[in-house]
Amino acid sequence: MKGSEAKMGSLYFADRVTKRNPYSEDGLYDESWVELSIDECAEYEMFTGKTEIFGFKLSKHCNGWQFRAMDYIAYHHLYRRKVIITALPKDYEEAKAVYTGHSPFDRFLRPYEPKVLVHSTTPGAYPAICREGVLKSWQKVQAANVVRETAPIGLTLGDPADFQEFVMLGSGVTPEIVVSSKQKGFVCMDSHCEYTPGGRFYFDVEQLAADGLLVRDGCHYKVKDELPISHAFFCGTLQNVEMRGQAITPDSFAQAADQAFKRHIGSVGV
Repeated sequence: MKGSEAKMGSLYFADRVTKRNPYSEDGLYDESWVELSIDECAEYEMFTGKTEIFGFKLSKHCNGWQFRAMDYIAYHHLYRRKVIITALPKDYEEAKAVYTGHSPFDRFLRPYEPKVLVHSTTPGAYPAICREGVLKSWQKVQAANVVRETAPIGLTLGDPADFQEFVMLGSGVTPEIVVSSKQKGFVCMDSHCEYTPGGRFYFDVEQLAADGLLVRDGCHYKVKDELPISHAFFCGTLQNVEMRGQAITPDSFAQAADQAFKRHIGSVGV
């Protein structure tokens, strides 16, 4: 589609996102614009970030890419956003065909989706979470006047404001990176930098989906507003995770907690 631009409802097809918005009268972008990029790069599977606008880069090497692409579009349409698609039309058409009958709220797991996902907390927040029995979104915590941060970590990465309405789920070292960054007051991607973990909750994703709690936005899995910790298989803390004298870092704690979880319940897809 060299040099071409096409519009389809609130979808816009282009070769790339330019500094000037060709689809708005003033040539500017606001928060109602996002990008979806689909390519065949083998160096990554997917990632999000913000340049001119918030965007999701997705490789066709990523398992379930068709579902992820359409989840992204469907999710952002819920917030009345306009999606600029920088991809071959045939790739969009393939994704659209595969996605028929699906939505970001599917109440079952798709073949490529994980059975277990994690949410990690700071040590300061952990006792209150255990008392109340729920994890709360940043927005919910802020409304209760118990959050010290002026903005969530994700906002500095360009995440849309509505992400604050959700309890975000992840895997591997990423949830601990978030905790470490909160403690340091800036985004710290160093997984070998020492920090103090709180609780690492392992959730039954199949049950979350069946109960209508699971939301997909293409790149992330999340739950709106509140997530009962009764849906967790296990919670790893420094009290039940064996560190064996290792320095406590996001990487070392995530690995040790994963092993503790597997010993607790058996390997089900962490």
